[in-house]
Amino acid sequence: MTVERKAIRCYFADALKGATRAGQNVRPQRFEPILPELELDGVDVFASLLVYTLTDTVTRHTDTPRTYSRRLELAVELFLEQGPELDADAIEDLIDDVSDQVECVVEPRIPGLAAVEVPGTGQKLSVNPSASGLERVEIGLDARGVQLQGAARLVFMIAYGTDVDEREQARATDLERLGVVYRFPPLTPEAETVAGDEIELPGG
Repeated sequence: MTVERKAIRCYFADALKGATRAGQNVRPQRFEPILPELELDGVDVFASLLVYTLTDTVTRHTDTPRTYSRRLELAVELFLEQGPELDADAIEDLIDDVSDQVECVVEPRIPGLAAVEVPGTGQKLSVNPSASGLERVEIGLDARGVQLQGAARLVFMIAYGTDVDEREQARATDLERLGVVYRFPPLTPEAETVAGDEIELPGG
């Protein structure tokens, strides 16, 4: 749900601030990157990180109480820009360096999501760390006149669970008991051909 996605984004955005060569230039959403001038390895560079979600795939479980299993694709996008004194190889090296820093910050903090409280719910995030982690890295490079620009997007899979949305839950009725009727051919003319049973369902 929206509050869980926001909590996950903000958790990692806060963890990344000051932890990479992008410094404090981290946004927990996909807007225009912050581009203050920095100096990396003696060269003036603009660096920024954007943290946002790509997809949130849902599997609905029909047991009671009803729950969802979710697989969230969390993107951390790195943006670098510098002057003509660096060639394409140099900027790609910078991309690799900062990407490695991002990975080293995000991966170890995934289990810590279980301690994050979802705003307005009083509950903690239900995270599966063993099914979460880095999924892929996408790298791009663009030469614009005399200025080089580079970007990378690290996509992490975060596996977590939520309760069914209250609006959907209101349309469903959790069963407490299940009545079963058995019909069978009579063994004798006098025998009953119908039998019944009642099953109590856990969690109803």
